[in-house]
Amino acid sequence: MRGEGLLPETTKASGEPTEATIDGKGLSLNEVNSRIRKAVDSGLKVTLLNVEHLYGVADGLKSGEITINSKVGDYVGLLNSGAKITIEGDAGNFAGDNSWQGEIVVKGNAGYGAGIYSYGGTLVVYGNAGDAAGQLLKGGVLIVKGDVGDLTGLYMVGGEMVIVGNAGRELGDYLIRGAIYLKGECKSLGHNTKYDKMTGEDLSRLGLLLEKYGIEAKASEFKKIVPLSKKPFG
Repeated sequence: MRGEGLLPETTKASGEPTEATIDGKGLSLNEVNSRIRKAVDSGLKVTLLNVEHLYGVADGLKSGEITINSKVGDYVGLLNSGAKITIEGDAGNFAGDNSWQGEIVVKGNAGYGAGIYSYGGTLVVYGNAGDAAGQLLKGGVLIVKGDVGDLTGLYMVGGEMVIVGNAGRELGDYLIRGAIYLKGECKSLGHNTKYDKMTGEDLSRLGLLLEKYGIEAKASEFKKIVPLSKKPFG
């Protein structure tokens, strides 16, 4: 495996490796992603180093556990279909774009369009997220512990968004389905949105999510934002 660019770190009692480190320095995106898939197919947990320069790292994975020990470029976890991806630093634009399943955790900040077009899975950003987070969200969960920018949740048609910090302008603009839970304040709500009463089910669900991801906040402190009408365009 060393000849293929995989560096086994941890071994079972039998001597077989359980983890591998892939150093992306000097490698192309195709080379890094190919080595990730080989490691995952071999049942190895993967640690990535030096992939700041790459866009589309760990895309389209159906399984596996990936840790990125640096910041990473745009489109990390694109089309995620079941992998658990942890980014120890910042993520670029469009983190988790078009995800279907799995979990992506960003320990730092995320750029523009975090979680955009996602059909399922969970994206957690412990820092701030830029403009357009969760736009056209179709399912799944987006959690941002910090603040989000403008036009977050534009054209949401499903799923849940949890914002612990503050939001920019036009939050949930033209919201069609789904719900946004906001603890802080927003500069303005978008078209076709309203505040709604939190139900017992909402409080229970939100409380479990906050506990699962170690976010120190009470579900009762959040406001729920839902569509004003099921037909926002007429």
